[in-house]
Amino acid sequence: MSAAPDQLDRTTPPPVPRRPRRPARGTGRPRRELVAFCVTALLVLLIVSTGTVWVSERIARANALAEAERTAERLGQYLVAPQLPEVLAGVPGRREELDRAAASRMRDGSVTRMVVWSPDGEVLWSSDPELTGRVFEVERELAAAFAGETHSDVDEAPETAPAGTGSMLEVYAPLRAAGQDLAFEAYITYEGIQRQAALLRSQIIPMAIGALVLLQLVQIPIATSLARRVARQEAERTALMERSITASERERRAIAADVHDGPVQDLAGVSYALTALRGSVPEDRQPTVDRLVTTVRHAVASLRRLMVDIYPPDLSGPGLGAAVADLAVPLREQGTEAVLDVGLPPDLAPGTAAVLYRTAREALTNVAKHAAAGVVWITLEEAVLHGRPAVRLEVADDGTGLPEDCADRRGEGHLGLALLRDRVRDAEGEFTLGARAGGGTVLTAVVPQGHEE
Repeated sequence: MSAAPDQLDRTTPPPVPRRPRRPARGTGRPRRELVAFCVTALLVLLIVSTGTVWVSERIARANALAEAERTAERLGQYLVAPQLPEVLAGVPGRREELDRAAASRMRDGSVTRMVVWSPDGEVLWSSDPELTGRVFEVERELAAAFAGETHSDVDEAPETAPAGTGSMLEVYAPLRAAGQDLAFEAYITYEGIQRQAALLRSQIIPMAIGALVLLQLVQIPIATSLARRVARQEAERTALMERSITASERERRAIAADVHDGPVQDLAGVSYALTALRGSVPEDRQPTVDRLVTTVRHAVASLRRLMVDIYPPDLSGPGLGAAVADLAVPLREQGTEAVLDVGLPPDLAPGTAAVLYRTAREALTNVAKHAAAGVVWITLEEAVLHGRPAVRLEVADDGTGLPEDCADRRGEGHLGLALLRDRVRDAEGEFTLGARAGGGTVLTAVVPQGHEE
């Protein structure tokens, strides 16, 4: 019995794969988050500014109407009420004096007409003599003034206003004169109300929006500083992770080299020595030597698999096919025939190769442990997935098949197949697991080209 040199002894350590340097993750996130912050701040500023304009409009209009009501109350109380008893009593010259005082007050155009009403709807006095003595229907606003409430309303076509004046603000205010509860009505131009409201808005809006803009201008430098600090921390963390990964790879490579150059070589020498001694021992002891040689070979194979687990093989170029072929060695050793069909693209991306390698390793491990298969077929070939170049991995066996609900048994602590499925889907690929037509199981994973872990 002679040992195969290619199976027992290798004078060089396992190849060192060149792993592509990954771009630092998260380097663009602080900038994106800063842009998102600025955009959000701008949108909030626009929304709040719109709300501020709307609220200031209502506040300005309410204040202008309140000021108009106070103006009407003062006109009735200080201009009309002191002279009205003598006017109603018919004292000579008093009506003309009140008319002149009212005309002087209306000269600026802000007030166009004044009217004093009796509770029965009669006009007792008006700045327009033609209305005096006429009777009109008592409306709701006028009745409220008799009850002691001041009321104002915009009238598009006021009944007692001068013709052609347009929209007017009618203000009804209670008036106590000559021992009677009367009502005083003043017509105030609505344009004046609008001008007063616009003046108030011009004071409120710049102050409110200016404060918001100033707040945003103060926040942006602070946010920029925080984003830069986060970016620096992300870069430092990424560099630390890269150094840790590099150190880990270096240590694993050193361990794999030590195992290869030490125990593997020593056991290979023991196997050669036992083979050489076989012919010099008694014939009845030669089967024992054969068992020892077989045991040593199994130990060497186990150590080589351990080296692969510690430091995975080079998956670049044709390396994936060779690595998957090595994964089938344990199956062959337990008597399962492994048929490998490889047709890989020459520019296989490292991330795609890594996903396929891990999927094949888990699938073949499951076949070895659970399938009791006589033959396993392993296929690696080019494919197309959603219009993109991809690689298809198929692992089929003629074993016992899978029990029901085997694809996701995480509740029982079985994560292998679930992790396979999630890994392939995270790579934007497709994963299927089902029964083989002639018995057994078929696992298929299609991973698009260009995936990076």
